[in-house]
Amino acid sequence: MNTLPRFLALTMLTLPATVAVRAQVPDARAPEKAQAPVPPGFALIPPGEFVMGDALDGDQDAKPHKVSVSAFYMQKNLVTKAQWDEVRVWALQHGYTDLSEGLGKAADHPVVMIPWFDVVKWCNARSEEDSLTPSYYTDAARTKVYRAGKTDLTSAMVTWNATGYRLPTEAEWEKAARGGLAGKRFPWGDTISHSKANFFNFGNMAYQTGSAGVHPDFDQGDDPGTSPVGSFAANRYGLHDMAGNASEWCWDRCGDHPAAAETDPNGVLAGSIRALRGGGWNDIPYYCRVAHRSTAFAGYAFISGGFRPARSVVR
Repeated sequence: MNTLPRFLALTMLTLPATVAVRAQVPDARAPEKAQAPVPPGFALIPPGEFVMGDALDGDQDAKPHKVSVSAFYMQKNLVTKAQWDEVRVWALQHGYTDLSEGLGKAADHPVVMIPWFDVVKWCNARSEEDSLTPSYYTDAARTKVYRAGKTDLTSAMVTWNATGYRLPTEAEWEKAARGGLAGKRFPWGDTISHSKANFFNFGNMAYQTGSAGVHPDFDQGDDPGTSPVGSFAANRYGLHDMAGNASEWCWDRCGDHPAAAETDPNGVLAGSIRALRGGGWNDIPYYCRVAHRSTAFAGYAFISGGFRPARSVVR
């Protein structure tokens, strides 16, 4: 198995300047009613406006702009290898024929080495296992649940207000990662150290402190150098590992942020590259910032790439 060098950040791809059309969530959100109980293992991310992106460290594709996001649920921890395996076993017995085995250092470590295609199929499988409505379909009429193959899903193939599991959009992920803390590099503030997250301390950035290299507590001489989920303090919304440990697949195809304000955006309409957020155990601090946008082809699996699901608030 090929692995990324410990200090190597995720591949960053230059996107065409002509890509400008962005999709908005096509399904109207349900009217306000009494709040349903928060699903076990999830946190409620409140609705509201925040500034997505920042201009702190020269990122050219994370231009700050205002975004309003509806309330949603986010899993508190990255999906573990044990959680991946449990759903995968069920899925392979119920029409999901090609889910990757994935890789995990231990049952309570994040699953990695899983492509975007398999992540969204796994979300559907978990939805069906839990008797919830799946989010992803292979047709715009949403008549055939996505269970196998490598379908280049469009926003029209997603039931955004389904009861089931799905990937967060980039806007949802960044709002959740910030935890209500505005204008900071990380979910807790402006500096990062191994007491806060599992990452590669490159040693040449003013906003990193403490021990250098990979995290000394989790460097066992082999890859992946992940840590058990929940090893570090949660942010203000109760979410762990929103910086470091494993990068997190998001729904969006990647394109430029607009200057104008947006409401519930879910990325540009075309392109084969999907977004990842948060950085992993082998990423330097720059790539662990909440505003940073990493990218990869949907069929690519890598040693620090994982995910956590979201759910829409359906009343």
